[in-house]
Amino acid sequence: MISAKNYNIILHHNFYMLYFLGEEIMIVYVAGKSGSGKSTLAKGLAESLGYKYVDVDSIGHSVYDIPFVMEQVERLFGKSVYDEDGTFNRKKLGQIVFQESSSERVKMFNELTWEYMQKDLDKLLEENQNLVIDWVLLPQTKYWQNLAYKVLVNSCDDDKRFEKLLTRDKVSLEYLKLRDKAGIEYNEAEFNYVIENDYFAKTIENHIENIKRDIKSLITLDVLGTKSPFAKADSACPSYLLASGENKIMLDCGSGSHRFYNFDKLDGLNIVVSHLHRDHYNDLYNYMYASLCLKNLGRLNHEINIYLPSNPCEIFNDIANEKLTFSKVHGFDKNCTLKIGEADVELRKVIHSSGVDSYAIKVSLQGKTIVYTGDISFGDKENIVDFARDCDVLICDSSFLRSYNFPEICNHLTAFQAGTIAKEANVKKLMLTHFWGEEEVLSYVKEACESFQNTIALKEGNKIYI
Repeated sequence: MISAKNYNIILHHNFYMLYFLGEEIMIVYVAGKSGSGKSTLAKGLAESLGYKYVDVDSIGHSVYDIPFVMEQVERLFGKSVYDEDGTFNRKKLGQIVFQESSSERVKMFNELTWEYMQKDLDKLLEENQNLVIDWVLLPQTKYWQNLAYKVLVNSCDDDKRFEKLLTRDKVSLEYLKLRDKAGIEYNEAEFNYVIENDYFAKTIENHIENIKRDIKSLITLDVLGTKSPFAKADSACPSYLLASGENKIMLDCGSGSHRFYNFDKLDGLNIVVSHLHRDHYNDLYNYMYASLCLKNLGRLNHEINIYLPSNPCEIFNDIANEKLTFSKVHGFDKNCTLKIGEADVELRKVIHSSGVDSYAIKVSLQGKTIVYTGDISFGDKENIVDFARDCDVLICDSSFLRSYNFPEICNHLTAFQAGTIAKEANVKKLMLTHFWGEEEVLSYVKEACESFQNTIALKEGNKIYI
């Protein structure tokens, strides 16, 4: 699900990407065949959630008000799409489009109208509103790759569906069947929620309530830090908070990252550190001391739990022996799986830097799998590909660009190498992090997309729904 307040839209290799730059928005996609009840569901859901409803068909119809578009329509289809009195007839055009869906002139028409439609959709996205977007063809567009909550509405009864459309659209049954044939087949596995609509109002109402509960149960990823080895005024070193219900798991807590955390939510926090380099653990001391202060104020009932590698032992001992804290420190020195609340947290040793044990972290929660590489060398590619295989989200070290001309095998990954790992591991979404603070972040996204397109760059302040 999309979650950001301000973002820039960029086009790269015909792929639509969002570079997140701020706080939370949500987008819900609703798809389904015409007459399935998707619009009824989408409007009701938007009203119930307080989101803006977007009917993409209406945007599509508005392009016929553009003189240049109508000139091209007449050039491609002649007078056959006009009534005898010279009035443009959209249904006549639709008949041709559905009958000749693979013809060259229909392809040219689709490209022309889509160019204008996506401009309007992009403007809507830039308005930073919570949206419910309703459209039959969403899975065929660039927008489908966005992190959104996706709902599919199926009809239990095609006879009822056609009966509804005959009355509503005042077209022939032949036209409706042509439109269906020219449509798309949906892959239910791509959707978060699938409805079999029996056309009873109570059914839609129940589904709306179920979807609202489902959205609330999603895992949130709060990005607290993405830069290394130092933090600047608007950034921090690596830290990422995964939360769902009472489950709160922080992955690393690098320098400055505590500035982006709400300390009122310290109760029940679990911190898992990938390795003991200061840009990944330095803010532990802030959390440890704050835990004691909040306990003394009566605002913290449970110790925070800290899990970290026991090597280098002198750093581990310094943290474990801290007295001014209301926390419990747990060490690990080998591959293992921790049970933290409802989450399974698997730790896999990876190659990064001599003298420091480094671990990739896999969190399995609410049926989702999130893998964080920590810092890693491309020399350990096969290991991390195996560990991350088929995960929903890969949060990946992408410290370098190829233009830096570092050796292919060093202590960190290039953005291209991060994309290569994501592709070979068949992950659903790649999230880049661990950036050099003086580099333009979009450079990392562009490079990673050369090997794996479904990529975004994380930024402090993002809240992403998984």
